[in-house]
Amino acid sequence: MENPTTQSRLLGEPHDVRRALQLLGELLTDSAATTESPESFIWRALGAPPTSLACESINTTAWAGVSLSAALNDLILKFEPTLGPAVSDQAPTWTQVRIDDETLSLPAATAAHFPAGTVAEIPVVIQIERNEYGDYDWDLRIFADPTRRADAREVLDELSRTAIEEKNFYRGRVVAVDLGLTLQWKIIDRPALRRDDLIIKPDVWSELDLNISALTDRAEVMRERGFSTRRGVLLAGPPGVGKSAIARVIAGELVGDFTVIIVDARAGASALRAVYRETERFGPTLVVLEDVDLYLGDRRRGDGGSALADFLAVMDGAEEYEEVLTIASTNDPAALDAAAVRSARFDSIITLGYPDQADRARILRRYLAGLDVDLDIEAIAAMLPDNVSGADLREIVRRALLAHGTDLTTERIRQVIKEGRWQPEPLQGSYL
Repeated sequence: MENPTTQSRLLGEPHDVRRALQLLGELLTDSAATTESPESFIWRALGAPPTSLACESINTTAWAGVSLSAALNDLILKFEPTLGPAVSDQAPTWTQVRIDDETLSLPAATAAHFPAGTVAEIPVVIQIERNEYGDYDWDLRIFADPTRRADAREVLDELSRTAIEEKNFYRGRVVAVDLGLTLQWKIIDRPALRRDDLIIKPDVWSELDLNISALTDRAEVMRERGFSTRRGVLLAGPPGVGKSAIARVIAGELVGDFTVIIVDARAGASALRAVYRETERFGPTLVVLEDVDLYLGDRRRGDGGSALADFLAVMDGAEEYEEVLTIASTNDPAALDAAAVRSARFDSIITLGYPDQADRARILRRYLAGLDVDLDIEAIAAMLPDNVSGADLREIVRRALLAHGTDLTTERIRQVIKEGRWQPEPLQGSYL
């Protein structure tokens, strides 16, 4: 986006022509004045063209901009300044942002003239503009007398402080991120899963806790010794063995003290840097990257792409993000580039296998708990093949309940297993 000086060069010289044409249009249509230009609004408010004024500015990431906009909105509601355009040929515009059950109406492309004695001792014009392209950033600018630049900086600093401390809507929450025309951030409920709900080997939890400690009880030790608190954990294994469930458990345990960001594959493929930039405002953050093999390719096969470059940058590259724990999952770790899985990107790779016979029995007991039936769980678990996942066991129980209700017997469950419909098979036949 062009800076104010560039915009003034492009639009400032022909300002008189623009204004004359505007007046002529009013005379021809016999209507009230249409929207003036951002430059003329500033000139009228502060008595000087933008090119001769001090301009303090900040370029923000997507939801940092929402927080800044909310902080500016509070000032607008409090002081009721004169409003004008921030984008040429557009009236001041507002955007709707939904937070939980509340919809906020916030300035999206608006300028506000605050007289002396309101937000500062001197008059200022504050512009905010939402850029829906690129990294979906927002720009905020404050114009003031050039001899009072420090006053403009104080206003900007106070807006930034308010945005971080009072209007940080997502800090300490669970947020799901996907990608439409822009990044879509949605606050979701805290995951209800607990460790006791999963049948997972104890060493898996121990390894996760070791990595979490870098951001919690061992964080100060790490900093004192000059080590980063950033950690990355890759959960690898076939579908249905509990990778997503483990991530949800950790999210439920950390949320509150941590902000949790769950990133789907499309957002991970196209906007990973934008997501990680947000973590700078959220304090300790857990980033959950699901199915990274869908977008972190292997350069040896020619499918690394920009997503791989972005991942390497945010995990251990030019962009350093402290206090960020990344938990990623993949069904196929061999599909990932070697650089993506080295230490300092993924510090720990946890491979989850299929449950053994004893664990299959434990999982079946969990799904069948509460039924007043006498079942030989060990016999049922023993007849199952070794490549049965926890998700498969859940489907076996579901199919048995659908077929027989709660009137289950060992033989009926064994029959469901023998039929084999609980494991999807490729469809065959002719199709129109």
